[in-house]
Amino acid sequence: MRIAFRRHASNGRESQFFDDLRLASYPHPYPDGWYRLCDSKSLRRGQARYLECLGRALVIWRGQDSGEVFAMQAFCPHLGANLSHGRVCEDRIECPFHAWQFTGDGRAARVPYTNTVPKRVTAESFPVEEVHGQIFMFHCGTATRQQAGEKVPYPVPRVSEIDDGSFVFRGHYDAGCVHTHVIELLENAADYAHFGRLHGRMDVPRTQFPIPGVELEHTVRLGLDDDREAHKLPLHVQTALKVFGRRIERSRANAVVTFTGAGSIANFRITIPDVGEVEIIQTQLPIAPFRQQVDFRWFADRKVPRLVVRYVVENWISQWRKDRAVWQAKIFRESPTLCQDDGPVMPLRRWYSQFFPDSTPRADRREIDAASG
Repeated sequence: MRIAFRRHASNGRESQFFDDLRLASYPHPYPDGWYRLCDSKSLRRGQARYLECLGRALVIWRGQDSGEVFAMQAFCPHLGANLSHGRVCEDRIECPFHAWQFTGDGRAARVPYTNTVPKRVTAESFPVEEVHGQIFMFHCGTATRQQAGEKVPYPVPRVSEIDDGSFVFRGHYDAGCVHTHVIELLENAADYAHFGRLHGRMDVPRTQFPIPGVELEHTVRLGLDDDREAHKLPLHVQTALKVFGRRIERSRANAVVTFTGAGSIANFRITIPDVGEVEIIQTQLPIAPFRQQVDFRWFADRKVPRLVVRYVVENWISQWRKDRAVWQAKIFRESPTLCQDDGPVMPLRRWYSQFFPDSTPRADRREIDAASG
């Protein structure tokens, strides 16, 4: 099932000055972590593709023999040809210029016109995992490169119910590019005060038209103190419908949003009492500092009716679109002015700082504050 949402026409940018102001205010645009590159089915055996993301030019390919996916810098370390224009030989990528062949860990494995393969020649390669029909790559922006084959700090999150077949695939939505920084999705979780203001209105799904007299009530808690893995952070959300001010108790639903890394992967587990559960996986891939390729895919208990799944997903994505409109036209306040009930914004930032490169270049704060008021 594919849901057709109308894409947002404006990216919220008003001038080059505004773009520069935003870029200078945010942390590094490419935090460390796992990023979804594409769907598994979009890369056939023996196929190579060129990708630009995370400040890198990449070639990804699927081996002819093993079917395994590999990711490496796109340009040959020999004389710079684009490896994605070459062919896949067994599990190696072959340069279209001089037919040098490279293994998935970046090592030169064959040079056709010499018997001596230069061992010192390597291309930067990246760890890859395939999970739930998607291809993920681990990006590391620190001084120590994370080569393919090396141990990564943590794996791509798996959903056990998808693995054992109790949850089945129900749909996918390619949301296109959103003009914001990757951390805004995570920042959103600590901003308790915005839930009532931005998400309290109940709209007709796939529209911005409010349903008269119907509101959404939210109770939220960010699990900074939960017993959890260091690279994961849960957000607990309870929602209920209010009709003309009266809460409908049977409408209650619970959700746990688990962020992995600095916002590149978010798993939404929505529990509907007496009905079942829905799992939405949202991913963000920075194509550029302020261009996030956003993708949603969802799974559900076999017993959950399709119309219920559709309603849950459409409402969730409609609420996300309200956030998107704000994200595309805002800056980042490193030292925000906060009120008592704003939520744990600063503790959240201390938590996600673990995913940023050791040295994060920033512009002069005084210039940013002066320009932005």
